[in-house]
Amino acid sequence: MRILITTDVLGGVWDHTVTLVRELADAGDECLVAVIGAPSAAHLRQLPHNVEVEYGDFLLEWMPDAERDIASATAWLRGLAGRWGAELVHFNQFAYSAVDHDVPVVVVAHSDVCSWHAEVTGQEAPAEWDSYRARVRAGLRAADRIVAPSRYQSDLLARHFGQPAHHVIHNGIGSGSRRDLPPASARPWICSAGRAWDPAKGMATLERAARMLGDAGPPIRVAGPLQGPDNTRFDPGRLVALGPRSRADMDRLFASTAIYVGTSLYEPFGLAPLEAADHGCALVLSDLGSFRELWDDVAAFFPPGDADALAGCLRDLVRDPARMDEMGRSARRRAGGRYTATAMATAYRRLYADLVETRHATRVEGQAV
Repeated sequence: MRILITTDVLGGVWDHTVTLVRELADAGDECLVAVIGAPSAAHLRQLPHNVEVEYGDFLLEWMPDAERDIASATAWLRGLAGRWGAELVHFNQFAYSAVDHDVPVVVVAHSDVCSWHAEVTGQEAPAEWDSYRARVRAGLRAADRIVAPSRYQSDLLARHFGQPAHHVIHNGIGSGSRRDLPPASARPWICSAGRAWDPAKGMATLERAARMLGDAGPPIRVAGPLQGPDNTRFDPGRLVALGPRSRADMDRLFASTAIYVGTSLYEPFGLAPLEAADHGCALVLSDLGSFRELWDDVAAFFPPGDADALAGCLRDLVRDPARMDEMGRSARRRAGGRYTATAMATAYRRLYADLVETRHATRVEGQAV
Protein backbone atom coordinates (compact mmCIF):
# COMPACT_ATOMS: atom_id res chain seq x y z
CA MET A 1 0.00 0.00 0.00
CA ARG A 2 1.14 3.56 -0.73
CA ILE A 3 0.65 5.75 2.35
CA LEU A 4 1.33 9.47 2.69
CA ILE A 5 1.98 10.40 6.35
CA THR A 6 2.23 13.99 7.57
CA THR A 7 4.39 14.99 10.51
CA ASP A 8 6.24 17.87 12.15
CA VAL A 9 9.53 18.13 14.01
CA LEU A 10 8.56 19.92 17.23
CA GLY A 11 7.72 17.04 19.52
CA GLY A 12 6.69 13.44 19.91
CA VAL A 13 4.83 13.36 16.58
CA TRP A 14 8.18 13.07 14.84
CA ASP A 15 9.26 10.10 16.97
CA HIS A 16 5.88 8.43 16.39
CA THR A 17 6.22 8.93 12.64
CA VAL A 18 9.75 7.54 12.43
CA THR A 19 8.77 4.44 14.41
CA LEU A 20 5.59 3.84 12.41
CA VAL A 21 7.08 4.27 8.93
CA ARG A 22 9.98 1.99 9.81
CA GLU A 23 7.51 -0.76 10.70
CA LEU A 24 5.32 -0.09 7.66
CA ALA A 25 8.28 -0.14 5.29
CA ASP A 26 9.55 -3.38 6.83
CA ALA A 27 6.10 -4.88 6.21
CA GLY A 28 6.28 -3.94 2.52
CA ASP A 29 4.29 -0.72 2.43
CA GLU A 30 5.53 2.31 0.51
CA CYS A 31 5.60 5.50 2.59
CA LEU A 32 5.97 9.16 1.76
CA VAL A 33 6.60 11.35 4.82
CA ALA A 34 5.38 14.92 4.30
CA VAL A 35 6.99 17.18 6.91
CA ILE A 36 5.29 20.44 7.90
CA GLY A 37 8.23 22.66 8.81
CA ALA A 38 11.95 22.45 8.20
CA PRO A 39 13.54 19.16 9.32
CA SER A 40 17.21 19.18 10.23
CA ALA A 41 19.74 16.82 8.70
CA ALA A 42 19.68 14.90 11.99
CA HIS A 43 15.92 14.45 11.68
CA LEU A 44 16.19 13.18 8.13
CA ARG A 45 18.89 10.67 9.06
CA GLN A 46 16.43 9.00 11.42
CA LEU A 47 14.11 8.00 8.57
CA PRO A 48 14.63 4.58 6.94
CA HIS A 49 16.43 4.72 3.61
CA ASN A 50 13.46 3.14 1.80
CA VAL A 51 11.02 5.87 2.88
CA GLU A 52 10.51 8.94 0.71
CA VAL A 53 10.32 12.42 2.25
CA GLU A 54 9.12 15.85 1.17
CA TYR A 55 8.85 18.96 3.29
CA GLY A 56 7.25 22.36 3.17
CA ASP A 57 8.26 25.16 5.51
CA PHE A 58 4.76 26.11 6.69
CA LEU A 59 3.49 27.28 10.06
CA LEU A 60 1.67 24.59 12.02
CA GLU A 61 -2.07 24.88 12.53
CA TRP A 62 -1.86 26.05 16.17
CA MET A 63 0.70 28.80 15.54
CA PRO A 64 -0.23 32.51 15.42
CA ASP A 65 -1.08 33.84 11.96
CA ALA A 66 -1.13 30.33 10.48
CA GLU A 67 -4.29 30.77 8.38
CA ARG A 68 -2.57 31.45 5.05
CA ASP A 69 0.00 28.70 5.61
CA ILE A 70 -2.74 26.20 6.42
CA ALA A 71 -4.39 26.85 3.06
CA SER A 72 -1.04 26.57 1.26
CA ALA A 73 -0.02 23.42 3.12
CA THR A 74 -3.40 21.80 2.46
CA ALA A 75 -3.08 22.42 -1.28
CA TRP A 76 0.53 21.19 -1.23
CA LEU A 77 -0.42 17.97 0.55
CA ARG A 78 -3.40 17.31 -1.72
CA GLY A 79 -1.24 17.78 -4.80
CA LEU A 80 1.53 15.67 -3.35
CA ALA A 81 -0.84 12.79 -2.58
CA GLY A 82 -2.20 12.89 -6.12
CA ARG A 83 1.15 13.10 -7.89
CA TRP A 84 2.69 10.35 -5.77
CA GLY A 85 -0.35 8.09 -6.14
CA ALA A 86 -1.16 7.71 -2.43
CA GLU A 87 -3.83 5.13 -1.65
CA LEU A 88 -4.42 6.61 1.80
CA VAL A 89 -3.40 9.77 3.69
CA HIS A 90 -2.54 9.62 7.40
CA PHE A 91 -2.66 13.09 8.95
CA ASN A 92 -0.91 13.70 12.24
CA GLN A 93 -2.60 17.12 12.34
CA PHE A 94 -6.23 18.19 12.05
CA ALA A 95 -6.71 21.07 9.61
CA TYR A 96 -5.22 19.61 6.43
CA SER A 97 -7.89 16.92 6.10
CA ALA A 98 -10.74 19.39 5.61
CA VAL A 99 -10.82 19.06 1.81
CA ASP A 100 -11.60 16.15 -0.50
CA HIS A 101 -8.38 14.16 -0.88
CA ASP A 102 -9.87 11.54 -3.25
CA VAL A 103 -8.49 8.72 -1.05
CA PRO A 104 -9.33 7.57 2.49
CA VAL A 105 -8.13 9.89 5.24
CA VAL A 106 -7.04 9.00 8.77
CA VAL A 107 -6.58 11.79 11.32
CA VAL A 108 -4.57 11.00 14.45
CA ALA A 109 -5.25 13.27 17.44
CA HIS A 110 -1.91 13.32 19.23
CA SER A 111 -2.89 16.43 21.22
CA ASP A 112 -4.80 19.68 20.80
CA VAL A 113 -4.68 23.20 22.16
CA CYS A 114 -8.16 23.19 23.69
CA SER A 115 -7.47 20.06 25.72
CA TRP A 116 -4.06 21.45 26.72
CA HIS A 117 -5.60 24.68 27.96
CA ALA A 118 -8.39 23.03 29.95
CA GLU A 119 -6.15 20.40 31.54
CA VAL A 120 -3.26 22.76 32.38
CA THR A 121 -5.12 25.93 33.42
CA GLY A 122 -8.47 24.50 34.50
CA GLN A 123 -10.28 26.84 32.10
CA GLU A 124 -11.55 26.57 28.55
CA ALA A 125 -9.37 28.06 25.83
CA PRO A 126 -10.37 31.73 25.28
CA ALA A 127 -12.16 33.15 22.25
CA GLU A 128 -8.89 33.87 20.47
CA TRP A 129 -8.74 30.12 19.75
CA ASP A 130 -12.19 29.99 18.11
CA SER A 131 -10.77 29.82 14.58
CA TYR A 132 -8.50 26.98 15.68
CA ARG A 133 -11.53 25.18 17.18
CA ALA A 134 -13.37 25.55 13.89
CA ARG A 135 -10.40 24.15 11.93
CA VAL A 136 -10.11 21.15 14.20
CA ARG A 137 -13.83 20.41 13.99
CA ALA A 138 -13.74 20.66 10.20
CA GLY A 139 -10.75 18.33 10.02
CA LEU A 140 -12.38 15.77 12.30
CA ARG A 141 -15.64 15.85 10.32
CA ALA A 142 -13.79 15.28 7.06
CA ALA A 143 -11.80 12.28 8.30
CA ASP A 144 -12.86 8.77 7.37
CA ARG A 145 -11.43 7.57 10.68
CA ILE A 146 -10.12 9.39 13.76
CA VAL A 147 -7.48 7.75 15.94
CA ALA A 148 -6.37 8.75 19.44
CA PRO A 149 -3.36 7.31 21.31
CA SER A 150 -5.44 6.84 24.49
CA ARG A 151 -9.05 6.73 25.67
CA TYR A 152 -8.21 9.82 27.71
CA GLN A 153 -7.44 11.84 24.57
CA SER A 154 -10.49 10.44 22.80
CA ASP A 155 -12.69 11.62 25.68
CA LEU A 156 -11.11 15.08 25.48
CA LEU A 157 -11.90 15.24 21.74
CA ALA A 158 -15.53 14.48 22.56
CA ARG A 159 -15.58 17.13 25.28
CA HIS A 160 -14.02 19.95 23.29
CA PHE A 161 -15.04 19.17 19.71
CA GLY A 162 -18.05 16.87 20.01
CA GLN A 163 -16.28 13.97 18.29
CA PRO A 164 -14.51 11.09 20.04
CA ALA A 165 -12.00 8.96 18.20
CA HIS A 166 -13.26 5.97 16.22
CA HIS A 167 -10.23 3.96 17.33
CA VAL A 168 -7.68 4.06 20.15
CA ILE A 169 -4.27 2.84 18.97
CA HIS A 170 -1.63 3.09 21.65
CA ASN A 171 1.77 4.36 20.60
CA GLY A 172 4.60 1.87 20.52
CA ILE A 173 8.38 1.79 20.46
CA GLY A 174 10.99 -0.55 19.09
CA SER A 175 12.55 -3.26 21.22
CA GLY A 176 16.16 -2.22 20.83
CA SER A 177 16.72 -2.08 24.58
CA ARG A 178 15.60 -5.63 25.44
CA ARG A 179 19.08 -6.54 26.64
CA ASP A 180 19.77 -7.45 30.27
CA LEU A 181 19.95 -4.40 32.52
CA PRO A 182 20.83 -3.92 36.19
CA PRO A 183 17.90 -3.69 38.60
CA ALA A 184 16.49 -0.23 39.19
CA SER A 185 17.91 0.02 42.71
CA ALA A 186 21.46 -0.44 41.38
CA ARG A 187 21.25 2.71 39.26
CA PRO A 188 22.33 6.16 40.44
CA TRP A 189 19.73 8.62 39.18
CA ILE A 190 16.15 9.80 39.09
CA CYS A 191 15.19 11.42 35.79
CA SER A 192 12.48 13.02 33.73
CA ALA A 193 12.29 14.19 30.13
CA GLY A 194 10.30 16.60 28.01
CA ARG A 195 9.86 20.23 27.05
CA ALA A 196 10.59 21.74 30.47
CA TRP A 197 9.37 25.16 29.28
CA ASP A 198 5.89 23.78 28.56
CA PRO A 199 3.67 24.14 31.67
CA ALA A 200 1.85 20.96 30.61
CA LYS A 201 4.97 18.95 31.49
CA GLY A 202 4.74 20.08 35.13
CA MET A 203 8.50 20.33 35.65
CA ALA A 204 8.00 23.01 38.31
CA THR A 205 6.42 20.33 40.47
CA LEU A 206 9.52 18.17 40.10
CA GLU A 207 11.81 21.07 40.98
CA ARG A 208 9.83 21.81 44.14
CA ALA A 209 9.96 18.13 45.10
CA ALA A 210 13.74 18.13 44.53
CA ARG A 211 14.08 21.04 46.97
CA MET A 212 12.02 19.16 49.55
CA LEU A 213 14.24 16.09 49.21
CA GLY A 214 17.39 18.17 49.59
CA ASP A 215 20.89 16.77 49.35
CA ALA A 216 19.83 13.42 50.83
CA GLY A 217 18.01 12.40 47.65
CA PRO A 218 19.59 11.02 44.47
CA PRO A 219 20.38 13.53 41.69
CA ILE A 220 17.34 14.32 39.54
CA ARG A 221 18.26 14.79 35.89
CA VAL A 222 15.99 16.34 33.29
CA ALA A 223 16.51 15.90 29.54
CA GLY A 224 14.93 18.26 27.04
CA PRO A 225 14.87 21.93 26.07
CA LEU A 226 14.54 24.58 28.77
CA GLN A 227 13.53 27.37 26.36
CA GLY A 228 10.45 27.41 24.16
CA PRO A 229 9.79 28.99 20.75
CA ASP A 230 8.32 32.12 22.38
CA ASN A 231 11.46 32.48 24.58
CA THR A 232 9.63 31.12 27.64
CA ARG A 233 12.35 29.63 29.83
CA PHE A 234 12.21 27.14 32.69
CA ASP A 235 14.58 27.62 35.63
CA PRO A 236 15.82 24.13 36.59
CA GLY A 237 16.79 25.17 40.11
CA ARG A 238 17.69 21.98 42.00
CA LEU A 239 17.32 19.81 38.91
CA VAL A 240 20.31 18.78 36.79
CA ALA A 241 19.41 20.13 33.34
CA LEU A 242 20.84 18.03 30.49
CA GLY A 243 19.26 19.93 27.60
CA PRO A 244 18.15 18.17 24.40
CA ARG A 245 19.67 14.73 23.95
CA SER A 246 20.03 12.30 21.05
CA ARG A 247 18.23 8.96 20.94
CA ALA A 248 21.43 7.16 21.96
CA ASP A 249 21.95 9.60 24.84
CA MET A 250 18.41 8.97 26.09
CA ASP A 251 18.92 5.22 25.99
CA ARG A 252 22.04 5.62 28.12
CA LEU A 253 20.24 7.94 30.53
CA PHE A 254 17.30 5.57 31.02
CA ALA A 255 19.65 2.60 31.47
CA SER A 256 21.29 4.52 34.36
CA THR A 257 18.01 5.68 35.92
CA ALA A 258 16.35 4.09 38.93
CA ILE A 259 13.09 6.07 38.82
CA TYR A 260 11.45 7.94 35.97
CA VAL A 261 9.15 10.77 37.10
CA GLY A 262 6.31 12.00 34.89
CA THR A 263 4.84 15.23 36.26
CA SER A 264 2.58 16.13 33.32
CA LEU A 265 -0.67 18.00 33.77
CA TYR A 266 -1.74 17.02 30.23
CA GLU A 267 -0.32 14.00 28.43
CA PRO A 268 -2.32 12.26 25.69
CA PHE A 269 0.10 9.31 25.80
CA GLY A 270 3.66 9.96 26.95
CA LEU A 271 6.49 8.37 24.97
CA ALA A 272 9.20 9.21 27.52
CA PRO A 273 7.64 7.13 30.33
CA LEU A 274 7.27 4.25 27.87
CA GLU A 275 10.91 4.49 26.83
CA ALA A 276 11.98 4.63 30.48
CA ALA A 277 9.80 1.62 31.32
CA ASP A 278 11.34 -0.29 28.43
CA HIS A 279 14.69 0.21 30.19
CA GLY A 280 13.34 -1.13 33.50
CA CYS A 281 12.92 2.18 35.32
CA ALA A 282 10.38 2.33 38.15
CA LEU A 283 7.65 4.81 37.19
CA VAL A 284 6.32 7.59 39.43
CA LEU A 285 3.59 9.42 37.53
CA SER A 286 1.02 12.16 37.99
CA ASP A 287 -2.44 10.66 38.31
CA LEU A 288 -3.74 11.54 34.83
CA GLY A 289 -6.31 9.53 32.92
CA SER A 290 -3.76 8.57 30.26
CA PHE A 291 -1.10 7.43 32.74
CA ARG A 292 -3.68 5.39 34.69
CA GLU A 293 -4.92 3.85 31.46
CA LEU A 294 -1.43 2.78 30.42
CA TRP A 295 0.39 2.07 33.71
CA ASP A 296 -2.23 1.21 36.35
CA ASP A 297 -0.94 -1.46 38.77
CA VAL A 298 2.72 -1.06 37.72
CA ALA A 299 3.46 2.59 38.64
CA ALA A 300 3.21 4.81 41.71
CA PHE A 301 0.87 7.80 41.30
CA PHE A 302 0.64 11.22 42.94
CA PRO A 303 -1.91 14.04 42.51
CA PRO A 304 -0.92 16.28 39.58
CA GLY A 305 0.92 19.38 40.74
CA ASP A 306 1.37 18.12 44.32
CA ALA A 307 5.11 18.46 44.99
CA ASP A 308 4.79 17.33 48.60
CA ALA A 309 3.09 14.08 47.56
CA LEU A 310 5.69 13.53 44.84
CA ALA A 311 8.55 14.05 47.28
CA GLY A 312 6.92 11.55 49.63
CA CYS A 313 6.55 9.00 46.80
CA LEU A 314 10.21 9.34 45.83
CA ARG A 315 11.41 9.20 49.44
CA ASP A 316 9.43 6.02 50.14
CA LEU A 317 10.58 4.33 46.96
CA VAL A 318 14.27 5.13 47.48
CA ARG A 319 13.99 3.58 50.95
CA ASP A 320 12.45 0.38 49.56
CA PRO A 321 14.82 -1.04 46.90
CA ALA A 322 12.92 -4.34 46.63
CA ARG A 323 9.71 -2.50 45.71
CA MET A 324 11.62 -0.27 43.30
CA ASP A 325 13.08 -3.30 41.54
CA GLU A 326 9.70 -5.01 41.24
CA MET A 327 8.12 -1.84 39.84
CA GLY A 328 10.91 -1.57 37.28
CA ARG A 329 10.44 -5.19 36.20
CA SER A 330 6.65 -4.78 36.01
CA ALA A 331 6.89 -1.60 33.94
CA ARG A 332 9.30 -3.29 31.54
CA ARG A 333 6.99 -6.28 31.10
CA ARG A 334 4.08 -3.94 30.42
CA ALA A 335 6.09 -1.95 27.87
CA GLY A 336 7.32 -5.03 26.03
CA GLY A 337 3.96 -6.76 26.12
CA ARG A 338 1.55 -4.00 25.10
CA TYR A 339 3.23 -0.92 23.70
CA THR A 340 5.47 -2.16 20.93
CA ALA A 341 6.12 -0.68 17.51
CA THR A 342 4.92 -3.90 15.89
CA ALA A 343 1.60 -3.88 17.75
CA MET A 344 1.03 -0.22 16.86
CA ALA A 345 1.87 -0.70 13.17
CA THR A 346 -0.27 -3.84 12.93
CA ALA A 347 -3.29 -1.92 14.22
CA TYR A 348 -2.70 0.91 11.76
CA ARG A 349 -2.21 -1.48 8.83
CA ARG A 350 -5.52 -3.18 9.62
CA LEU A 351 -7.25 0.18 9.72
CA TYR A 352 -5.64 1.29 6.44
CA ALA A 353 -6.58 -1.96 4.68
CA ASP A 354 -10.17 -1.75 5.87
CA LEU A 355 -10.54 1.82 4.62
CA VAL A 356 -8.96 1.15 1.24
CA GLU A 357 -11.01 -2.01 0.69
CA THR A 358 -14.21 -0.20 1.69
CA ARG A 359 -13.46 2.70 -0.67
CA HIS A 360 -12.73 0.25 -3.51
CA ALA A 361 -15.93 -1.71 -2.88
CA THR A 362 -17.97 1.49 -2.83
CA ARG A 363 -16.53 2.58 -6.17
CA VAL A 364 -17.21 -0.81 -7.72
CA GLU A 365 -20.82 -0.69 -6.51
CA GLY A 366 -21.19 2.83 -7.90
CA GLN A 367 -19.90 1.76 -11.31
CA ALA A 368 -22.26 -1.21 -11.32
CA VAL A 369 -25.25 1.01 -10.66
